[in-house]
Amino acid sequence: MPYEGERARGLSISRLMDSRAVREFDAEIIKTSQHAAAQSLPHILEPVSQRVPIRRLLAFDGSSVQHAVENGFPGAEACVLNFAVVLLELEAMRKLKTDPIPSPRVIRELEHDSTLSSILPGRNIIGRSCYADSPRKFFRYTVYRDLSQATLASGHETLLQTLQRITASRSSTEISCANDGCGRRVIPTDAIETCGCGEPIFPTDGLRAHERFEDYGSSAQAYTAVQAVIEHLALLNIMRWLELHAPHSAFSDTGFVLDGPLAIFGMPAWLSAYIQREIERINQNIRRSGQPGILLMGVEKTGMFVEHLATLDWTDAGGVRSRISNGTVFTPDKGYIHQSIVLRPLSAKFHGQDTYYGRHIMYKSHSGQHVVVTTPQVNEDGRDPDCVEESAFPRIVDVLDLLDELGTFLYQDGFAPLVRAHAHAAIPLRVGSQLLDSFFGSSR
Repeated sequence: MPYEGERARGLSISRLMDSRAVREFDAEIIKTSQHAAAQSLPHILEPVSQRVPIRRLLAFDGSSVQHAVENGFPGAEACVLNFAVVLLELEAMRKLKTDPIPSPRVIRELEHDSTLSSILPGRNIIGRSCYADSPRKFFRYTVYRDLSQATLASGHETLLQTLQRITASRSSTEISCANDGCGRRVIPTDAIETCGCGEPIFPTDGLRAHERFEDYGSSAQAYTAVQAVIEHLALLNIMRWLELHAPHSAFSDTGFVLDGPLAIFGMPAWLSAYIQREIERINQNIRRSGQPGILLMGVEKTGMFVEHLATLDWTDAGGVRSRISNGTVFTPDKGYIHQSIVLRPLSAKFHGQDTYYGRHIMYKSHSGQHVVVTTPQVNEDGRDPDCVEESAFPRIVDVLDLLDELGTFLYQDGFAPLVRAHAHAAIPLRVGSQLLDSFFGSSR
């Protein structure tokens, strides 16, 4: 590791390039190219289902800001999380198209938002609570406290209640006691318990986000895990409320869009299977009443599938976005994904089997934009990674219609509802840092 200000001078480069390790690695690695990757196309789907007008759209987005804080201890940090749900009145917005330049005030009146915020402590931060005498314990207590208090509107479950009810069928699962010196295995319950060593066991410890809490470095992975849990629980929280308090026809003309894939990664990834089961349960209940079911999509802005779609849409003569016709829908199956996107043996477990509760669709819209979305697995066809027919992708025609209608050129491959959700959720870095400074003192 260099000293501060010391720069590499290249003295080791020639020796490194001649080393056996480099030569053998280069000989063994499998390489591809744009030309090779674009020789075959995934399954091209031509959906034919009847369209249903979507009058309302709920968009979900979250953001975070990490910041070093000054409390007298080296490396102290904390994180601000902000989450927003924005309801867009699409029917009213469509009527504004008769006005060439609708006023910003009119547009804002067609949006209704609800936000949740949290400040998560990091290393070298403790609090005044009896559960806050160490940084890791303070982090765990904060996650429990905030989820147990978080509600999106009056009459809704708290996010902790949503978590507990969708996982009620889960068998008792042991985790390691959060006290590093203990070594016991404990089982989180619906109430705060105590380990034999005296360490509290919070109901949210089963998410295991605290296992990515770092005493000597950044706890970015722990913060990201909590943010993801909040986003997905909020989605289910609203769906469960609608199921109980609104006619099932409300699901017919209401869409849900999440910023990011329908998946949870990291330590709370086990929650993905329970989210999938709950969405499938709600969807089946709605369909039994004669409705078309849930319209839900997760929009991926980056990642391997986004990069692969860009590679597919390339020719030597025309360059970028010159090969695929506008309005083309790709639904890759397991074999294609393992051979062309995520290198795995065909016999291996399906990519994302333990993390995704959605299936990928790659789309070149009628305006030429690239969009990668996931739609939920709500039936047997959707759970079968080899099935790429329309039945595996619920309400795909309505999804594609929304992508075409609400695409925006403000950003490359932009989707207007997520732009609006991000506007409500985004925390400017300076503001987030100032907020943390107000709690912990001036920044360095």
